[in-house]
Formats: sequence, C-alpha cells, structure tokens
Amino acid sequence: FSKDSCTPAEFRLTDVLRPGKNLITVEVLKWSDGSYLEDQDMWWFAGIYRDVYLYSLPKFHIRDVFVRTDLDENYRDGKIFLDVEMRNLGEEEEKDLEVTLITPDGDEKTLVKETVKPEDRVLSFAFDVEDPKKWSAETPHLYVLKLKLGEDEKKVNFGFRKIEIKDGTLLFNGRPLYIKGVNRHEFDPDRGHAVTVERMIQDIKLMKQHNINTVRTSHYPNQTKWYDLCDYFGLYVIDEANIESHGIGWDPEVTLANRPEWEKAHLDRIQRMVERDKNHPCVIFWSLGNEAGDGVNFEKAALWIKERDNTRLIHYEGTTRRGESYYVDVFSLMYPKIDVLLEYASKKREKPFIMCEYAHAMGNSVGNLKDYWDVIEKYPYLHGGCIWDWVDQGIRKKYENGREFWAYGGDFGDTPNDGNFCINGVVLPDRTPEPELYEVKKVYQNVKIRQVSKDTYEVENRYLFTNLEMFDGAWKIRKDGEVIEEKTFKIFAEPGEKRLLKIPLPEMDDSEYFLEISFSLSEDTPWAEKGHVVAWEQFLLKAPAFEKKSISDGVSLREEGKHLTVEAKDTVYVFSKLTGLLEQILHRGKKILKSPVVPNFWRAPTDNDIGNRMPQRLAIWKRASKERKLFKMHWKKEENRVSVHSVFQLPGNSWVYTTYTVFGNGDILVDLSLILAEDVPEIPRIGLQFTVPEEFGTVEWYGRGPHETYWDRKESGLFARHRKAVDEMIHRYVRPQETGNRSDVRWFALSDGETKLFVSGMPQIDFSVWPFSMEDLERAQHISELPERDFVTVNVDFRQMGLGGDDSWGAMPHLEYRLLPKPYRFSFRMRISKEIPSWRVLAAIPETLHVEMSSEDVIREGDTLRVKFSLLNDTPLSKEEQVVLFVDGNEYSVRRVVIPPFKKEELVFKVEGLKKGEHLIHTNLNTRKTIYVR
Repeated sequence: FSKDSCTPAEFRLTDVLRPGKNLITVEVLKWSDGSYLEDQDMWWFAGIYRDVYLYSLPKFHIRDVFVRTDLDENYRDGKIFLDVEMRNLGEEEEKDLEVTLITPDGDEKTLVKETVKPEDRVLSFAFDVEDPKKWSAETPHLYVLKLKLGEDEKKVNFGFRKIEIKDGTLLFNGRPLYIKGVNRHEFDPDRGHAVTVERMIQDIKLMKQHNINTVRTSHYPNQTKWYDLCDYFGLYVIDEANIESHGIGWDPEVTLANRPEWEKAHLDRIQRMVERDKNHPCVIFWSLGNEAGDGVNFEKAALWIKERDNTRLIHYEGTTRRGESYYVDVFSLMYPKIDVLLEYASKKREKPFIMCEYAHAMGNSVGNLKDYWDVIEKYPYLHGGCIWDWVDQGIRKKYENGREFWAYGGDFGDTPNDGNFCINGVVLPDRTPEPELYEVKKVYQNVKIRQVSKDTYEVENRYLFTNLEMFDGAWKIRKDGEVIEEKTFKIFAEPGEKRLLKIPLPEMDDSEYFLEISFSLSEDTPWAEKGHVVAWEQFLLKAPAFEKKSISDGVSLREEGKHLTVEAKDTVYVFSKLTGLLEQILHRGKKILKSPVVPNFWRAPTDNDIGNRMPQRLAIWKRASKERKLFKMHWKKEENRVSVHSVFQLPGNSWVYTTYTVFGNGDILVDLSLILAEDVPEIPRIGLQFTVPEEFGTVEWYGRGPHETYWDRKESGLFARHRKAVDEMIHRYVRPQETGNRSDVRWFALSDGETKLFVSGMPQIDFSVWPFSMEDLERAQHISELPERDFVTVNVDFRQMGLGGDDSWGAMPHLEYRLLPKPYRFSFRMRISKEIPSWRVLAAIPETLHVEMSSEDVIREGDTLRVKFSLLNDTPLSKEEQVVLFVDGNEYSVRRVVIPPFKKEELVFKVEGLKKGEHLIHTNLNTRKTIYVR
C-alpha cells in the first residue's frame, strides 16, 4: 500500500507469480489519511495518472546509483563522486563491474573495471575531470555514466555544476543566478494529470522561448520524464515534495508538521523524492512542500537531506511564517509587495530572497512585472521568483450544441467549489500563449540595452554562460511605425560585460522615429529555430512635429426638431438635442454608427478587480456610464467649423463636458473633460464608447502591439504599424473579462474594405475593439457564452487603470497606475475617408487646457487666499489661453498664458477680502473648488 501519489511505488511480485498467465489487480483508493498531505489547490482527479509497468532484474544487480559532482574554487576542474549500491538475491558468483564515462561529444573513457564479490553492497569512487563542460540552463552539457554489472546495465545522465550561497548571494557555477521562473502544475485539458511527453516538450520549448529559466514543480514531484527533458533542454528545477496540508492549519499547535505521529509520513515523501531525482543536474533546490506549516517533521527531513545530498539547497516557504529557520537555505515568501523586497535588501543578509510564488496570473493580470524586476536587479540578496502559474487548468468540455469551452470549478455540478481559481496561467489549457507571457519574455530577457547618446547604445550581457556572439544582432529604424532602414551586426560580449554600439542615424524630418535593437538565435537550437528573438529594446529618436492646417471649406448647420445636423464635405454628423450625444455619422450616405458615442468610465471586471472588490468599491462609475443626465447643450457656428458643447451631470455630482468641433474638411475633434466631486473614488476607465456595423472588421493602428497592452503591462508592446481582424483583437480569457486594450496609440483605423473610420490621439490614446458589447463581456462566465453580434464595440480611452497582479484576493493596481480622483481631459480627432490621412496634420487642437487643482493648492496667508492652478498643455502645439478666475460666480481676475506643447505650468491668483463661510472658486476652464474661510 503506497500513500504518496507522486513518487514511484514498487511491489515485488516474484514470490506470488505462478508459471503461465497471472492476473494482477491494482486497487486505487481516492482517499486515505495520506490525503491530508495532498491538499493542493488543483483538480482532485481519481485514478492512476502515471505509467504502470513490469520489469525484471538479474539476481545480482545494481540497485541504485548516486552521482554527485563538484567544481574547484575556480569553477574550472571537476570531480565526480559515485556511489553504486548492489543487491544480491541469491547469486554466488563474482561479477565484473565496469563504469564508462561518455562525454557530451560522445568520447568514452573507462573509469572503473573491477570484480565485485557477492557480499558487496555499496562501492564508492571519486574521479577528477579536467575542465569538463559545465551544465547550466544556458549550456545543458550532459555526461553519461554507463554501468555494467554482469548482465545488468544502467545509464545515468549527469552534469557538472555547483550551487552555493556566498554573502547572501545565490551562485550557480560561481555566477549570481536570478530565478526567472514559473510554477507548473501537471495538467492537460483532455487528460487531466496524465501529461504526455509531447505536452511536456511543448511546455519546455515555450518556457525557453520566453526567457523562463526555472520551474517549480508545484506542488509535488513531477513525472520522471520531466526531469530528463529539463536536463536535456536546460531548465532549473525547484523539486517540491508532495506535501500540502493547509486545510489542517499552520499554527504550531495544530499543524501536521509538528505532530510526532506524522513524522514518518513527512520523511517518507521527502526522502522518496530525493532518492528518485538525486542524479538530475536540473534540480537545484529541494523544496520540502507547500503551505504545510512548520515544525520538527520538516526539520528532521531537512537535516536528513543535508546529510544525504550536500550539492543542493533546501527551500521551504513555510518556515518564514515564524521567521527565518536555520535548516532552510533561502528566504522565501509568497506574493510579497515591492516594499517587502526593499526592506529585505536594506540590511545585511545571509540568505538570498526568492519569491516561490508572485505575480498571480489569474485572468487578465501580471501588471507591474517590470517594477518588481527593476528592484530585483538593483538591490542585493534579491534573486527573483516563480510566477503563479504556468497553465490555466481548464478542462475541455462541450455544450449540447457542440460548442467547446474551458470548464472550471462548478461546471460539473460540484459544490462547494473554487470557481475559476484554478485559471491562473500565462498559457491557455491548450498552451496558446496569453498576453502576459509576452510581458514575461520581455522582462525576463537577458540582454539590457541603454541609450548613452542619440546614436550610441550600451549593450549589457546578462546571460551567465553565453557570449553575445552566439546571437545575431539587428537594428531597425521606424518612421511613423514603418521600417525605413535596417542592418545586422555581431557583438562580442562575455557574460556580465558591456559593449557600446554606434548606430548611423539618417536625416529625420517631422515624423516620429524609433530605433529598435534586437538579438536573435544565429542557429537552430533544440527549443527554437534560427531567427527566434531573445531580446529587444526600442528607443524614441525623434518626437513628431505637428502641423496645423488651415481649413477653408465651409460647414453647414441645421436644426431639425430633436436633432442637430452638421455637414462638412461628404460627412454628416447628427447630434441629439435630447441626450447631448453624437448619435450618427453618415459618409456619402453610409451609416457609420450603430449606437451613439457615450462617455464610459467602466470596464468588465478582471479577476483581480473582483478580488479587490472593485465592482463594489467603484460601482458609482458603472452607474455614471449609464445614468448621466444632460445638464446643458449649446452650439456655435463659425466660418469653417461648428462646435457642439454638452454638459452632463453624473451620480455623485461629478460633471462631464464634451465638445465636438466639426471642420470643413470633415474632421471632427472630440474633447472630453471630467470634473469630479470631492468624495468620489478612483475611476476604472475614462473614455468614450460606440458601436459600428460588423462590416468594419479590420483594424490598423500605430502604437504598441501587436498583442494587448495595459498601463502597467506594456513593456512588451512594440511601437509599429499593426493590422488585425477585429476577432483577433481580443484575448479569449477562460472567464471573460476586460480584454484587447492597446496602449500609447497614435492612431487607429477601422475598415469595411471601402471606408475607414480614422481616429488619432492628441497626442495619443488607448483603444480596444470587440465583436460584442461590454455587457456581454461582463455577463459571460465562459468564452463560449459570448454571443455573435452584428456590431463592433469601439472604446477610445484616455486610459484605464492598471491590471495589478501582486495577488488576486485584495491587491489593487499600484498607486501610480490608478486613475485617482482629480480633473481629467483628453482629446482625439476622427475622420471618415477612403485612405488613412496623416496623423500629424491637424485641422485644430483642443480649445482648452487641462487644469488641475487640489486642496493643497489653496493656502491662507493672513487675510489673503493664495490659489494655485496647474495648467497642462497635452497638445502638440503651443497654447495661448485666457484664464478667468470666478469667486462665488463672479469674475475676479483674468490672466493670459502661453504654454509650450506637452508642458505643465503653474498659475497663482491672490484673493482678498473674503468673508467667513463657504466660497466657490472656479475658472472658465471647468475647474471648481469649494473652500471654507474661518
């Protein structure tokens, strides 16, 4: 009877077999007292999900082989320590033992050739090897020991490597090792925990292709083939014992780790893992378990490991719940905030800090990953961690109509359940990469490129054992997103070295120019083909210069009952006088809109949003998107333009101002200002939303891409011109949620093949397009529940708050990625045309400045109030503006200011003679503030 479902159970059948046919019966019990140690957060499938096989051995055979290696103090020459354990079940003759070393190049050398007596049990040997090829995740050089004892033969793969800690720094073969890792459950959407070798190889190749160097086998030893593959392809492994008992609790008085009657169960699981996997060079840490408390049972297991195998380090996060423990070698935490890392790095430490779990990748997540790694790479003792986790554990299931979906907790009538809390991966169940994986690749890359001067760049090799000459370098120059020059190069840089790269820059006009530097594989590898990009960086060479174009074409304005119609060139804009909204756009008679353009402050909650109660905390903004009231609407016609102004009151007494300015060339400038009441919470999103016919099924854009990006997850977004079908603009998260955003976009255009709806930022915007509505997205619980619609939803946003991802059960996006309550304003222009117009030639710029004012900006100086306003010109041209200060509705002072493009300046007014009581101060630029004079 074996109770550990993840290490081998062997039963000797010799004494019960009969000549002829035998029937072997295996009884599998789903539950036993061992189940208390297998309380992992995962699917609890029944049955056997690993290989079952029969084998036979000679009576006198090799029972076990243990190969250990060491390197000298210079990490050059190596040593092999070999223990060969033999078992004799009745053989009386001596046998010859022969041990042969096979190098990575295939050369063979006999190390041992001697006679073994029948009573011999363990033979130990030591061999010196001059300058062997070292094993690492970058250079997985494998040696083979071929052992032969009479008729019995065995082969053992091993590698020369050394893992150690010096002065709190984790070293691998003498060099500081950063854990750029993921946690991985053994999971297949069709086979459950019975993962095929083909699926394992697929996982490893994807990990290597995305700069992942470490896997934690959360939370149990994996199939033995997994370790063979990690040895071969090159991945570091944190090998974790099949122990998790968090259902019992972690308090010292209750945890199983402190109960004497559970000592053997703990030791048995840990010892079996070590004995099974001890020869694999990929295993760098033994992890005692997960979320199983701390106590004497783990202490005894750790001490046993240190005596049995001194070539690896011991990890166990459970010890840190009671402070650091002497018997583990690394300091480990789950989901620490950045300030915890900074605090740890601020003092002298003896142990490296490794996050065994961080960046909880549930749904649309993994925001601020770069912020973590900026800290990790800057300060001592911080050595990275493993993202939670690799694969969404969704089971392939079909509805009665045949539509497939990924099933999670509750989809099988199971209660209680944890819903989609097993959907935490950076790849979908079928291993389709999710957008987070591209961010992981970018942040984990091992080449750092920095700008020294306009044409000189510093390239730093952060690989441990790979010279950059192994890669093909390339640079490209993009003009307004299109490649105009490119060239390849070679650079020689040993690990840790920096080299300067000089780029011959072209003459540059008023366009926007980016330089892109990349490194790719110069030849095929077992895990990727030649040309696979391993690292890249992009630099803005020249900001665009915008040109204001005078418009001479006229604009007509008609009032027709409940509507206001503005016609310019071949485009008609129809506004509702009842709602204040832009209701329809017609281009040469073709209807462009399926629904009006409405202010939107909401997003379909992500899993992280749900975890931090965003739908409850920020519910007022969902209401604001639906319950706005038109307060005032007016319009103004000039020679070559018509301006339509609408003022909306929102729940909570906040205000939205929209201005649509239609020019004679058909352009429409859209301007939105949001003025907040004093007690409203942060805002999920600020933008405008509308729908267009489904025929507008293709989108082009210039900005970050090609995959989705967000405020705190956009390092991997390449500034370029991109093109996709609308259906390809979303990511199909297992549980539908906010999806498809593109950040820092200069312009985008939707096309039906004949007509383009062109939108350009002033200077930039975020946008997304969906083949369904936001209500559909918020309502659906599985991707297959999203209906097919005859429209495309278009979101043009100033921005939406970040995704977060420190955890999914309370952590909010970092403060710098939240839309805190203050005034906001953004602008963009639209045009309907056959071709994409220049995004840098403008009919006009927004009419007003963005003005900010906080409570700290009103200062009492005796009988005088000092009132300060911050004025931001977020447009591409200089702005001259008249600022009028009103006190209690009366004009008090007038100033004229000139502000350069994209600059912020302060304007200070002094107000004297105010009586005690409440006073309202505001400007003609839609800024208002209530103050009290005491």
